[in-house]
Amino acid sequence: MKLIALAAGALALSVSSAHASSPDAWAELEEAAKAACIAASGLDEPAIDTPVTNFERHVFVVVHGKWPASSAASGRETDWACLYDKEQGAAEAREPGFP
Repeated sequence: MKLIALAAGALALSVSSAHASSPDAWAELEEAAKAACIAASGLDEPAIDTPVTNFERHVFVVVHGKWPASSAASGRETDWACLYDKEQGAAEAREPGFP
């Protein structure tokens, strides 16, 4: 019985440490998400003014910027919501409320 308890404890420690990441790894993920979201938005003068939100499979980023000159809303300021897929390393950005 003690052997089973020890094995279960060792397994629990290995699983929890496998999910842990260093502060540098989190910072690297955050920077990758920000860069991908800025690119995906296509906005002029893009900026990330709010903290990113880390979910299990995605990172949520708000990109602030201006509509590009090629759009009907040229120069108008906007905020876009962006999801960065951690597994795929890709981002998708949209103005909230629009299909």
